[in-house]
Amino acid sequence: MLRLLLSIFIVLISLQASAQMKVTYEAGAQPKQDTFRVVFHNDKWAVAHKVKQGETLFLVSRRYHVPPAMVADMNKVSYQEGLSEDAMLYIPLGAYNQSTKEPANSFDHRALVYEVQKYDNLFRIAHMAGVSQRDIQGWNGMSDNYITEGKRLFVGWVLYDETLQPIVEDETPKEEVAATEVEDTRSVDEIAKSILNNSDTVIVIRKARDWHDTLPEMERKYMSQTSDEQMVMEEKGTAVFFEMKGKVSNSNTYYAFHNTAKLGTIIKVYNSGTGKTVFVKVLGPLPDTKQYYNSIIGISSGAKEELLVPEDRTWCELKYVPPL
Repeated sequence: MLRLLLSIFIVLISLQASAQMKVTYEAGAQPKQDTFRVVFHNDKWAVAHKVKQGETLFLVSRRYHVPPAMVADMNKVSYQEGLSEDAMLYIPLGAYNQSTKEPANSFDHRALVYEVQKYDNLFRIAHMAGVSQRDIQGWNGMSDNYITEGKRLFVGWVLYDETLQPIVEDETPKEEVAATEVEDTRSVDEIAKSILNNSDTVIVIRKARDWHDTLPEMERKYMSQTSDEQMVMEEKGTAVFFEMKGKVSNSNTYYAFHNTAKLGTIIKVYNSGTGKTVFVKVLGPLPDTKQYYNSIIGISSGAKEELLVPEDRTWCELKYVPPL
């Protein structure tokens, strides 16, 4: 009798734990936000993303925290190709953007849901999700590992940045105004009085120079190459500083060696330790010497002072236009 009561107690505790996990999923995993559908694409797990107007491969990649090259490879597209509105783009899932723990802040995560297909089993699904079968059962309030075709399972979270939005040009036709344009440099008060006194004259105040013109030359070139950072490759790793001889060593232009960026590419180099940034111009690939072992970029030593780096090696984050 005692053994029977103990068995019943254990079963009740197990059911209560499963119910709690199910409640957590229903109330916590989908807080007023859409879940993302997970599918198998070329035998790999991916998020099925429907392309919206104005979206680019680079924008979508940054939104899902995945390298653009991986998105391009999975979808067999090149960087030059534009994305067609309403087309299906498959986003890879991996350690770089997939989470198996409930996030403290659901704003930058989305719940992942997988619809069970014929011949699926819970072991394979759990393996793809990077968790145990018990986790899948607990998340979905399952008392056993039995699944049926068409069943929707919650399988974790993916990093997602909703703040990144496409730039959509306004195609609304603008009305033409027949008037005399007069460039005027008077004060705002004087211009206002002129408009009131002469309704037939339209005073056009010339805009200030494009904001690009106010940037230093190297940064301006970088913004131009990357289309205002809409098309960027991101890379993290060790930078090595090298000495440059001759007149160029005294200039304000910094140079770099990099294995994939094309000659003349401007790379944005950010040092998270000091919060400083420099822009460097690529001269060619990294030399095959011990000095550059296990590094991603070589930078002329003149940039050390601007980055506030005293050593000859430092951790850095790079951004640059993808080589086409």
